[in-house]
Amino acid sequence: MKVLSFVMSMLLSAWMLTGCTTGSEINSGEGESFVVAKRKGEAYLERGSPDQALPALRRARELQPDDVEVLLLLGMAYDQSDRPLQAVETLEKAHQLRPDDGKINNNLGVARMRMDRLEAALGNFETALKDASFSTPEEIYYNLALLYKRLGRQREMESTLEKALTVKPGFVPALLELAGFHRDMGRADLELIRLRQILVASPGFVEAMERLADLYLSMKKNREARELLQKISSQDSGGPSAQRAKEKLAILDKMP
Repeated sequence: MKVLSFVMSMLLSAWMLTGCTTGSEINSGEGESFVVAKRKGEAYLERGSPDQALPALRRARELQPDDVEVLLLLGMAYDQSDRPLQAVETLEKAHQLRPDDGKINNNLGVARMRMDRLEAALGNFETALKDASFSTPEEIYYNLALLYKRLGRQREMESTLEKALTVKPGFVPALLELAGFHRDMGRADLELIRLRQILVASPGFVEAMERLADLYLSMKKNREARELLQKISSQDSGGPSAQRAKEKLAILDKMP
């Protein structure tokens, strides 16, 4: 989902059904059954191809208009293919059929956020958190925190991100969002802690390495900054972050 500020994307608000789909099913012809159409659409979504998923999921909906799982998958496909209005309309239909479902409410909340329907999205996330069967509540907390950010409710945003980390301590999107929040608030010590936690959870995450190196430089911790910049330079060889790291290393080399 494109609402999320950290691309794991996401992340966070996506949900897929389990089950195997063969290549022959994906390439099946016009007279496909409901099950085949549904699996085909699901398979394309799992492969990150929402535009290809849409025809199959629309076909599945034609065959069974009130199948909640198809409506959810179709709503996700619309959202991921940048069709927010159609995503909201489809997910609202799923919501009418299953109003307390955590997956539906989480996805509908994200889609409504994209349409600036913030109060409605708030209700969706609050309902989603009541669904004990939802297996990744840290995603709901993260989406809710982003909503509070949009509403200018910074204190609630921070506490909600902390709740996400209580559920899953190494949840990188929440850690990254908190690091940025602490930076904006001038809390360098807390930003440092969160960036270090990100690199424990995801050691090769270049964005966190670069931000931590910059923080070290601002704190005059040149040795620590140099170590990170050298890692970035070797890990992302040829990329823009590596080029920036080399430029900063060149500046450090000129310092006494």
